[in-house]
Amino acid sequence: MQDTNPLYTTYLTVTQKAADINYASAVLGWDQETYMPPKGAEARGRQLATLASMAHQLLTGTYYGALLHSLSEQEYLFDTEKSNVAHSLDDYEKNSKLSPEFVEEMSMQTSECFNAWIAARKQNDFSVFAPSLAKMIALKRKQAELYGYTCHPYDALLDDYEKGITVATLDPLFQGIKEQLPPILDKIKAAKQVSNGCFHQHFPKEKQWNFGIDVLKRMGYDFEAGRQDYSEHPFTTSFAATDVRITTRVDENNFASMLWSCIHEGGHALYEQGLPENQYGLPLGSPVSLGIHESQSRFWENCIGRGRAFWEFFLSATTSLFPRTA
Repeated sequence: MQDTNPLYTTYLTVTQKAADINYASAVLGWDQETYMPPKGAEARGRQLATLASMAHQLLTGTYYGALLHSLSEQEYLFDTEKSNVAHSLDDYEKNSKLSPEFVEEMSMQTSECFNAWIAARKQNDFSVFAPSLAKMIALKRKQAELYGYTCHPYDALLDDYEKGITVATLDPLFQGIKEQLPPILDKIKAAKQVSNGCFHQHFPKEKQWNFGIDVLKRMGYDFEAGRQDYSEHPFTTSFAATDVRITTRVDENNFASMLWSCIHEGGHALYEQGLPENQYGLPLGSPVSLGIHESQSRFWENCIGRGRAFWEFFLSATTSLFPRTA
């Protein structure tokens, strides 16, 4: 069996060290959205910015770039190794266009936006969020300019989420969807409507929580490699395939809110828990794209969770737990 190239071993050391920093930052981000006290916001923003800058410098250093270029010319690498190096080199060339100071500024602004959004949500007042959002949009425009683009500035940012996708590719796709949706919606509106009133009763918070946990377990979500908590807005975060966490929120007068978010985030989490553990911190151990990621959550939420078979299975448990829904 072929031995691992020594240069590749060095690449692993640097890349996974940067991943350690990024995942440590992700733990702080998870805490920021779940348990962090309000007065910790300013310090947390600084901590996240420092870690983002540290990881960025590791992955854009001259030594790392030379290492990647050398590896890209190596003939004796496994296919998985070649793929990791190619993706890392692509990321290196892109990220090298951003200074550590810009990365730190972007991280700080992300934290500021989150805190402003929380405040605006509680007050139900968009004007509270608007200034922070404007600053973030300005930074994103600057990021697009720093990356560079050929046709549309959003192409530069799209590539971070869907490799190779451009506005020119997406516009015709969305136009086709826009043309097909109105007739479908008109047909739905004209059909006899089914009442969803059963979801809008009083459902005690603890009972909802327990039901959601049961659903997640039956979906296959591994609680030995994750957990669920409360947050202002449901989300999924991963620190490794063996530690993937989700959150939900509970409205005691709307059972659907908790249920759909549990199933949706559970779909995201199952994808993350299914990534190869032996590729920790490497491109092949990361989600291939946000489009694929969202397809998993939507499949579970809409195709399964809203399906007849799901409710035939869970109906007796639901009506037993919440008798008034019967």
